[in-house]
Amino acid sequence: MKKGLYILFLIFSVFGFSQSETKLEKQISEVDRMAFVDPDSALIMVKKLEPKIDDDKLQSKLLLAKGSAYSVKHLSSAALKSGFEALDISQKSQDSLMMVNTLGFIGNQYYILKLNKKAINYLNRAETIIDFLKDPSLNQMSANIYFVKALIYKDNLDPAFAITYFDKAIFEYNKNNDRSSLLNKNITRIQKGYSLIDIGKADEAEKLFLDVIQESDRYKMSEVSDYAKVGLAITYDNKKDFVKANQILSETEKKIGNTGNVGLLTEVYDALSQNYLNQNNAPQYFYYNQKLEKNLLTNDEVEKKSFSDLLKKNIETQNSEFDNNQKMFYLFVVLIILFTIVSLFYIRKKINMLKSINY
Repeated sequence: MKKGLYILFLIFSVFGFSQSETKLEKQISEVDRMAFVDPDSALIMVKKLEPKIDDDKLQSKLLLAKGSAYSVKHLSSAALKSGFEALDISQKSQDSLMMVNTLGFIGNQYYILKLNKKAINYLNRAETIIDFLKDPSLNQMSANIYFVKALIYKDNLDPAFAITYFDKAIFEYNKNNDRSSLLNKNITRIQKGYSLIDIGKADEAEKLFLDVIQESDRYKMSEVSDYAKVGLAITYDNKKDFVKANQILSETEKKIGNTGNVGLLTEVYDALSQNYLNQNNAPQYFYYNQKLEKNLLTNDEVEKKSFSDLLKKNIETQNSEFDNNQKMFYLFVVLIILFTIVSLFYIRKKINMLKSINY
């Protein structure tokens, strides 16, 4: 299961305009920020801004902001469409920096859809450009790409390799002191903590989670702190300290119960059910497992909608290819029929010859 999938949307808010940005640039920055908290309003702003923009770079940035809003709304096909439009513009204008941003965005969308091979392909292309440019303004994007690649390796059960990329991402995030970098750094540390647990380093993971909780509480990043608490509870569960694990998870469940954060509640219920299973407490295990199943079904419905939207869009954009394939299919059918007729004629002729010989 992916830990804290919701926060991946925060990762690609990375435009970072200069201090002398124009009015349009400021408005696009605002759209990008709004995409993660109020995507519907962000999309309304996009419609108002689109007719005003004739600059390639700004158009690409607005498309990525638009894609982010669609992504938050779990409309992955629309998000990818915006990403590919931005990529096309940046390639035509030979804007390497925007190409990195768009490739990273597209890679992230494919990761969300669990299409890891496609995700790695686009992330590798972005990383190649980053290594070539060595541009300090790409530090944040480099970190984002390392982060998502680490998640992919983690999902593919290669935690040691994932930790290598998590460390690369943390190193890049540490180069900036803004709140966004701090947020992303702690998200990355949480994911690294889970990988440490996977390779049997629960003590290191415990220290890491405690550090994240302390820093997140200091800077009032409550959701990050809550995710770290789930990880901390899992480390105690690994150490057979079930009482401490239960206490943390129960307090976290009460805190987030009314927030509607399905993703975080899913993590809590997963940890609680596993914890009670390890204690051979069947009633509590089944109680929390039922809650977990309910939340998983909710998450699955969202993911299925995103994936079906993507498949539908792919079919729509490949109509001409389908028509050509259909024509080839009909031709193939005709050839088979002709071949069958000729074969039957030959067989019948052969049978008649054999009959005449026998007579």
